[in-house]
Amino acid sequence: MRPACPLLLALLSAAAGAATVTPGPAAPRPIRPESVSAFNLGNWMPVVEHLPTLRALNAAGVRWPGGNIGDEQNRTPQALQTLKSNWTLLGQPTLMIQTRVFSRPGGNQGGAEARNTPQDAADLVRMARDLGLKVTYWEIGNEPDLYATNRGDPSWTPERYCGVARAQRAAILGVDPRARVAGPAVSNPGAFLDAVIQTCGDAFDLITWHLYPGNGDGTAAQALASIERARSTLARVEALWADPATNPHGQGRPLAQGVTEYAQSWRSDRSTHLSDAVGGLWAAGAALRLSEGGAVFNPYFSLMATGNHGLIDDAGFPRFGYAAFRELAHYRGLTLDLRSDDPAVWVHGAQPAPERPADGQPVEGQPRGLLTVFALNTADTPTPLTVRVPGYAVIGAKTITDADVNADRPPRPLDVRGPVTLPPLSFTRLVLKAFSSPTPEQP
Repeated sequence: MRPACPLLLALLSAAAGAATVTPGPAAPRPIRPESVSAFNLGNWMPVVEHLPTLRALNAAGVRWPGGNIGDEQNRTPQALQTLKSNWTLLGQPTLMIQTRVFSRPGGNQGGAEARNTPQDAADLVRMARDLGLKVTYWEIGNEPDLYATNRGDPSWTPERYCGVARAQRAAILGVDPRARVAGPAVSNPGAFLDAVIQTCGDAFDLITWHLYPGNGDGTAAQALASIERARSTLARVEALWADPATNPHGQGRPLAQGVTEYAQSWRSDRSTHLSDAVGGLWAAGAALRLSEGGAVFNPYFSLMATGNHGLIDDAGFPRFGYAAFRELAHYRGLTLDLRSDDPAVWVHGAQPAPERPADGQPVEGQPRGLLTVFALNTADTPTPLTVRVPGYAVIGAKTITDADVNADRPPRPLDVRGPVTLPPLSFTRLVLKAFSSPTPEQP
């Protein structure tokens, strides 16, 4: 059999689609680990049974109790003790605790009185302090925009929520003057968030919202295209905050944003675009975009055992999303701005932060370290990838697909002698190393 000519091979490659990655113009910025490796945590999650698996995520932040269960159950000393155990097992990451806001008639199941007053918020701060919990953020309630609709209480307007938020904030600061308060944790950005910023933006040190663009309907392409809402919503909130007409009370206060729940779909009962490869790629892509966009605390929903939400399912088996976030444990140091000429291949990069001596000055002549490139192939076909970063060459690459995850296989190595072929719907981590003269031929 005669070998194919180089021109024919090139044409076949072009027909199949190929991507080239080059550096962009943005300057490197520090990566906040809790902006990309944070997760919602609940007391129903069997953390102790899956410690090696969970520790591989290198969790840098947790939000508790996670989801709307926070408005169904009181914060008791017993509940906080369970939180402390799980938080400690996970390495004591940056911690956000929700206060309780909503209550149904009759309070809790069994008729117990709901503990959702400002005094209860103050007591919660005291309980956490007495247990030795280091709480970075106190978030006022969970998804108050749904109280009037999904929970059937139309009295919950943005104005009512703002009154509660101001009262709980005052009570929290009365116990801990250095506490940081977050909210409103709306289900998706929209009119409710706009009204809260306008009415009581100054009540929050961290503006929080959730991002659930889908419900498992539509095509995979439509689900993946919704990733752009991560960046566009950050920009939208920035514009609202900067305008005195839309944020009359918070002018002069710096804006910090946190996306305290996110997933492609909100439907825990439906696996499509959630526990599959599309959902995992979307989640990892959102985490990277939110981190690069400046959102400082972004817990994915959820860590484990939450229906089709959860990086680990109810039986303890990891999903594609888990494998992707396990690779994102390597997204540390400084951002590396990268651009792909194929919109179906999402790329992000990280580089080591320079070491600094005690005087804070950079070390002259410090050797360059390894670069890490994350390539998310959202196409349903293989895609050859060429990375062109001056002074660096690809020395290794490992990839994961849904088939790998379902077969319980670890990330598998790819051939880096030339363009790296990304499998369909895959998450690939590539490592680049600086080379010295004479320079090797670039792939």
